Amino acid sequence: MNITIERVTRPNEDERVINLINKLNDSLVSVSGSDGAKRANLDDFTQENALFMIALSGKDAVACGGFRPLLPQICEVKRMFSLEKGKGLGRKILSALEIAAKQFNYQYIYLETRKNNDNAVTFYLKNGYRIIENYGIYRGRKEAICFSKELLYL
Repeated sequence: MNITIERVTRPNEDERVINLINKLNDSLVSVSGSDGAKRANLDDFTQENALFMIALSGKDAVACGGFRPLLPQICEVKRMFSLEKGKGLGRKILSALEIAAKQFNYQYIYLETRKNNDNAVTFYLKNGYRIIENYGIYRGRKEAICFSKELLYL
């Protein structure tokens, strides 16, 4: 599978992105009962020091993800999704996001998922993320699990 990664400057207006996000939302509802949409709006990725990317197989968008600023040295990964599991698409998007975050001078990436989202928890642990204390709006949320990765060594 020949995959290319593309930056999307206006994800809130891109039909490919909107289609993937709708599928992500459906998937999250089945896993956790919530689509996560109120925690990350596509407009979040149009602000300064934010970025959204899609993976393309030919002209078809097959995976996506983005980051937005959380603190001056920390960005937060949101809306990670792949249509096909186990094909390395998520890893390609995540790697591209990590490289871009480093170029934006972020030192850390944070993210949150639900504890019962076993695929996501395993994915982030396999990709060098460590579990941290819940931050921000996730403090005190027993269903949430938060991760961090230091970008200094990329």
